[in-house]
Amino acid sequence: MSKLVERLLEPSGGALRPQPLDPVKIVSGRIVACDPLANPVEAFEYEVAPGTYPVFAWHSEQQGAIAGAELRFSDNRPVRWELAVRPGQDKSSLKEDEIFGYPVDAGLGSFADEDAIRATEALDQRLQEELGDEYISLYDDLVADVLEEHDDVWGNLTADEESGLNVVMFRSGYGDGVYASYWGIDENDNVVALLTDFQVVE
Repeated sequence: MSKLVERLLEPSGGALRPQPLDPVKIVSGRIVACDPLANPVEAFEYEVAPGTYPVFAWHSEQQGAIAGAELRFSDNRPVRWELAVRPGQDKSSLKEDEIFGYPVDAGLGSFADEDAIRATEALDQRLQEELGDEYISLYDDLVADVLEEHDDVWGNLTADEESGLNVVMFRSGYGDGVYASYWGIDENDNVVALLTDFQVVE
């Protein structure tokens, strides 16, 4: 079980500080948690109702890093957490201490609609065409400026102006690794949150 999840089930939140970030727009119901600059991963198997949902970064004051990020679908408090899986992933196949997670190579995690990830890829392609030989990378030519607006801790990338699709990104704990996400379930068995654990909490 995720140590962060155990801490958040404590009434006090386990001495973690939530920081509200910008909300993320979900139109397809299919959510992706990923490194926004790495090869894209599939959306999670479970789908949510379209809407605009708040995002929070959970800071560990003791470790001085973002311990996790949470996407909230309801004000109801989770009473348990379940590992989020993608199509073809079987939780019963995991051994103790094994997880399904997403790889981080750029020190960033994110939440987005599946369509927003596709729009980001198209945006990167347009940048390459417009900048030509001056193009460096999506990070250098766009994402770095987006992160700088919030002290290089988090950013809100508009992937498509017309639809309002966006990618809310944040620093992934101590940096690169493989990080699991968990669905928060309330007392009525409804999914009320999605949390990514950056393995900062021991």
